[in-house]
Amino acid sequence: MGFVAEDVPDLIATKDRKELSPMDIMAVLTKVVQDQQGSIKDLQGKNEMLEQRLLALEGKEKIGK
Repeated sequence: MGFVAEDVPDLIATKDRKELSPMDIMAVLTKVVQDQQGSIKDLQGKNEMLEQRLLALEGKEKIGK
């Protein structure tokens, strides 16, 4: 189980493709997590907006979280 250096993008493999670069893997994973957090924040905002619209359409007030 695990990564095979020949099967991963050049970005995280060493030049000879015999090993993986742990620091490069961490950098890629950190960027992915940052992007996901941004997406989650956007979706939470959209969800809140849709929830408010639904409550307005139903003629109800939002009860605090």
